[in-house]
Amino acid sequence: MRLIVFDCDGTLVDSQQTIITATQTALAAHDFACPSRRDILYAVGLPIDVALRGHVPEASDDQIVNMLDVYRETYQDLVQQDDRGQVMFDGMHAQILELGKLDDTLLGIITMKSRRGLSRVVDAYDIREFFQVLKSADDGPGKPAPDLMLDAMRETGATPAQSLMIGDTSFDIMMAKAAGARTIGVGWGYQTVEELKESGADAIAKTPEDLRLLISQFQPE
Repeated sequence: MRLIVFDCDGTLVDSQQTIITATQTALAAHDFACPSRRDILYAVGLPIDVALRGHVPEASDDQIVNMLDVYRETYQDLVQQDDRGQVMFDGMHAQILELGKLDDTLLGIITMKSRRGLSRVVDAYDIREFFQVLKSADDGPGKPAPDLMLDAMRETGATPAQSLMIGDTSFDIMMAKAAGARTIGVGWGYQTVEELKESGADAIAKTPEDLRLLISQFQPE
């Protein structure tokens, strides 16, 4: 048996423009200067409030709470208006369907999306049934803390040696490594291949086809 866990934003779906617009709107609500596109995307994978605090460390706690509300409202409005932020990367849907049919493989998602945001993705692409565990920002300490990965392993009965995390940021890699799991970094997300390697990724998939091969090679120790 093996447990394969995916990150969502930047790994399964492309949500760049929605995240950038929601961040810009939240900061503008309190007249804070907006960070660069690169800095915004680098923070993807952290809990939203932590990302906002990193962008404007001078903000008060009340301002962070308000900006978090604005961010979430803006994000939800954008998602409801069109598909920005919910476009699955080419090849990923097919891989979920293939893996979901394997008797020896359990699937999970760990994301810093809200539970509602995660539900929207798995339901929009009709893939909820293939996942045995779904963890969101509402379920515990955020990445890179190992808690959600440990919870996923405990709930599925998988050991660290049987578990593999697939993500596009150093936060995904650090979370999984702290939990004792193996890791694959994907090169089409929000951090660079160099950053993924530096964070300790066991392997790098530059394309979804690379990922398919690496997953097929993962056998529990």
